[in-house]
Amino acid sequence: MDMTRKTGGADIDAMRDDAGLVQKALAGDASAKNEIVERHMRNVYNLALRLTGNPEEAENVLQDTFLKVFEKLGDFRADSQLGTWIHRIATNEALMRMRSKKGKYFVPIEEEPSNDDENGDIGFIVHSLDRDPLTLTLDDELRKKLEKAIVSLPESLRTAFVLKDLEGLSMAEIGEEMGKTVAAVKADLHRARLRLRKQLAEFVEGRNHGA
Repeated sequence: MDMTRKTGGADIDAMRDDAGLVQKALAGDASAKNEIVERHMRNVYNLALRLTGNPEEAENVLQDTFLKVFEKLGDFRADSQLGTWIHRIATNEALMRMRSKKGKYFVPIEEEPSNDDENGDIGFIVHSLDRDPLTLTLDDELRKKLEKAIVSLPESLRTAFVLKDLEGLSMAEIGEEMGKTVAAVKADLHRARLRLRKQLAEFVEGRNHGA
């Protein structure tokens, strides 16, 4: 999803397209509703799967998200992109479902957060592996390992990592979504990155030794 804060010509065109599509859907145009779902269902499902770590739960989030989207479609404001608005609804739906399943929990802070938490991404995680991050991103085997490693994280760590490093939300936005302070989000994110980097490093080392 495009989380860019700047608005360029392409973004303006997309916003106009979104506004027209929404107006048609509000007028009862079934094809417009179907197009909204088709355009955004893959991103919603992928986000839900990464957050919940469960395909069945991700399907439930997908369905709940679009039920909520069409329930609240009249609230959409054309000063932002429809995908961004749907993304926020999907995030809320996934987090609510996760809380209802497992309740709230406390994760002790074992490591102090680092100072580079605003600039992290997958490249940050794999940077210490002495390989080019782009090469690693294009490595399908490693990508699958990363996806499995993300799912294995405790929910609070997984949520912080997915929303920051994969979805591009700010620390403040994540804190609002999770009901946590920015400091707590930073701690969760730091721990998530440490765990993932360790798992990926062990995977690459084991694969190289087995080659």
